[in-house]
Formats: sequence, C-alpha cells, structure tokens
Amino acid sequence: MRYMVAIVILVFALSRGTQRVLTSLALDSLDGWSVTALSLSFACLIWLPIAWYRKWLVFDKSLWLRSIPLGIVNITIPAVAFTFAQLFVTAGVAALFVAFLPVVVAILGWVFLRERLSIKVWVGVFLATVGVAVLTVGKNGALDVSNWWAGIGLLAVGVLSAAIVYVGWRKLLSERPAVELLAPQLVISTLCVLPLAFLLGDMNIPSIEIWFLLGALGTVNYIIPQIAMFWLLVRTTAVRSSLANYLAPVFAIILGALVLDQTITWLIIVGGILIILGAVFVNTAKLKK
Repeated sequence: MRYMVAIVILVFALSRGTQRVLTSLALDSLDGWSVTALSLSFACLIWLPIAWYRKWLVFDKSLWLRSIPLGIVNITIPAVAFTFAQLFVTAGVAALFVAFLPVVVAILGWVFLRERLSIKVWVGVFLATVGVAVLTVGKNGALDVSNWWAGIGLLAVGVLSAAIVYVGWRKLLSERPAVELLAPQLVISTLCVLPLAFLLGDMNIPSIEIWFLLGALGTVNYIIPQIAMFWLLVRTTAVRSSLANYLAPVFAIILGALVLDQTITWLIIVGGILIILGAVFVNTAKLKK
C-alpha cells in the first residue's frame, strides 16, 4: 500500500502537469471556447458511464440544484479562465500560479470565516506572494508579452473562483464524496460552456488527432485528478495527498520544455520554488484556535 500511495500521487501530479501541455497543444488548432467545451464534453462522455456503473451517479434533486452554482464556480469559470490564460503564458507558469490556490484559500478563510492563521501560514503566504511577484516582474513564461497581464488576470480569476469553493461550499463537500459530486458539476459546466462556444467560438470540426487530444485533455483535467484525490484521501492523510499539487508544476515545466520547447529561466525556477514552498507551509500548518 505504501508504494501504491506514492504511485497514485505521481499519477495525480503527472495528470495535472500534462493537462497544461495538452491545453497548449489543443490551442494550436482550436480557439479557447472550443477547447474548453469539447474537453468538458469528453469528460462527461467518459465519466457518466463510469459513475453509473460504480453507483456514483446520484439522481437527487437537491444535490443537482446545489451543484449548479458549485459547478459554475468550481469547474466552469476555472476551466474557461485557465484555458484562455494559456494563450498568453506557458504551461509551466500557468501550473505555478494554480499552485498558489491553497494560499488564497487560507486568506479567504481568514477574511470570511474568521479563521486565525498561525505564523507558519503567514510565512507561507509571504513566500508564495514573493514567488508570484518574481514571475510577474520579469514577465517570465510570457508567450505574448503585450498580453501578459491578460494571462495573469485570467489565472487570478480561475484561482480565486476555485478557492471560493472551499469557503462557500464546505458543508456540501463534507456531506458527499467527491465522486458523487463530479457528475453534476461536469454536466452543468458542459451545458454552460457549449452554448457559449457555439456563439463565441469557431467550433470547427477538428481532425481525428485533435479529437484524441481533447479526449485525453478531458480525462487528465477533470477525471483522473478527482479519482486519484478521492482514493488518496481515503487511504492517507490530507497533507500527504496534497504532495501531488506541489509536483504538478514541476511536471508541467519539464513537459513544456520537452514537448513545447518552452524556455525555463532562473526567475521561473526561483519564483516556482517560492510559490511551492509557500503552499507547503500553508498546507502543513495548523489553524490557531
């Protein structure tokens, strides 16, 4: 079991890192709306039969109604924001900004839930913020320098939206396992994005290779991380399972350099280390009573 936990953590991290690279590849052939809508559609087509077979597909009216805002905030907004952000920043930089998520969650908990934060948390917030500043000041990882701030703004919207889930939907998340919450969120998000894709995107018929790419993207973006995280939370501690989130940017940076020929600069390395170190501090600290 010890080795299996390590393997699942690596699979989780690799899927998170790979999704950034696959998004960049898909954006070479399709617009952002099409990439988001079609990858979400593939995720639904793949996950719904699995959820039905495993009895994770729960037809509860209350659950689905409560999942409408949850799906929009947790999947729809981040999916659109992160996809479009990668028109302007590299896969590695996008993954590093997403690693800032636990820091934002800690800050929101302090502001809205009156959670008292320990010194270790504040140190983590400081380190991660400095890391973001290091990346931002040098505009390292920019694909389009003239639109660098558009990319950073979209990443900020996606991270903030995902972080709000942990503050605003804590009760629902504690009531239902993640595998039961995933199907309603995916369906709702797909129904939200598809009409927008037809109205605002090109929605051209992709080639066979792009169809396979979108299917892979939907799997590593919305399905594998959910299953892996649920499996880890049942079998190990939350702190240990969160290791995957720190490894994901490493995989994204390495794969981006190998597959997309994206440059790794010293500022990306320094900023990335500070962000990940800050996230580790926040996730391993205890809240003050």
